[in-house]
Order: sequence, then C-alpha cells, then structure tokens
Amino acid sequence: MISKDTPPAWPEPDWTPVQPFPFAAARNAFGGLTSQEGLIVLHYFRRPDGVLVAAAEFGPRSEGALGLVHGGAILTALDEALGAAAWVAGLPSLTVRLETEFRKAVPLDAKLLAVTRVVMMRSRLARVEGELIGPDGTVYARAKGLFMRLEEASQKRIFGRAV
Repeated sequence: MISKDTPPAWPEPDWTPVQPFPFAAARNAFGGLTSQEGLIVLHYFRRPDGVLVAAAEFGPRSEGALGLVHGGAILTALDEALGAAAWVAGLPSLTVRLETEFRKAVPLDAKLLAVTRVVMMRSRLARVEGELIGPDGTVYARAKGLFMRLEEASQKRIFGRAV
C-alpha cells in the first residue's frame, strides 16, 4: 500500500534523466513535461541496466472514484511510458494496440514507477511491456503494447517534421 509518509526512492542516484521524445510536438501528450497541472506527470530515467523507467505522479485532476486515480489516467501513463521506450529504442512510433491489466486501485496523489522494456523489434513494429509499481513493489497495473514505426512522411504530417 502507498503511504504519503513513505516517499518513493525515485530517481535513484545512478539513474540518468532522459527525454525520450526529441522535440516539442512529439512530447505533446497527456503526461510528461507537457501535462496540465494536477493531472499526470512523468519524468523519464534510464537505469544502469538500460531499462527506461518513468516516475509517475497522479495529481488531483486524475481522480475517478473518490480518492482513486481514474483507470483512463493509469492507461494514459502506461501508454506514454511504453511508447517512450519504443522511441528511446530508435523507433519513432504510435500505438497500434494496448492491453492493460488493472491489478489494484491507485490512490490519488500516488507516486509510482512505470518500468518498461522493449521485448521485440521487427521491421516497423515494436512490442513493449511495462508495469506500474509502488515504492514497496506492489504492481498496480501491467500493459503490453504494439507500436508501429512512423514513416518519414507520416512523421512530417503528424509532428510537422521528421525525427
């Protein structure tokens, strides 16, 4: 269980801050550095083992049921974190499919960690998996996603420029 008295130990001293999306238009998401105050904030780091993680904070505007984070906010954080792993792996992409397993209700104002890993890259596709975990190791949600590389023309159309 998450306690407001037990702050997460993230980032750890040996984690390196990372900006997974290379320019402002690609960062224009619900989470991350462009989030609205009080919604979802994600800060990305690469651990020494190479794993991309996102320290996720769910603010008061992410509330669903009284005192709990809305499932859509959890899904948004996982979608962005998994997509960030694909971008960091060199695959500028968009989500094709996303499966989420909600395991435990997330308390409002929770500070969790999205741990992501690219498990397969082939041609234009990447399969990425991740978990949203608490400071005590509790798994709140899991996700699997399929991400498709954007061709240069699509990057220009969507973001106004190619990566």
